[in-house]
Amino acid sequence: MANGFQGQAGQQVPEMTPEVVAGITDRYIELYEHITGVPFVKAEDADPAARIEKNIDTFLKSL
Repeated sequence: MANGFQGQAGQQVPEMTPEVVAGITDRYIELYEHITGVPFVKAEDADPAARIEKNIDTFLKSL
């Protein structure tokens, strides 16, 4: 938004520099903590795809 991007038709997405990504990440963490009321704990897993697969598998087994 600071760069004038609002997701409207014809607008080009700004470059996703490490600074932009860090700012977006910080905002999502802030929103998560505000909504849930609990601190965000970053997973230290080096293989996010394996973690996601494990979480999906655990969920499906709980059905």
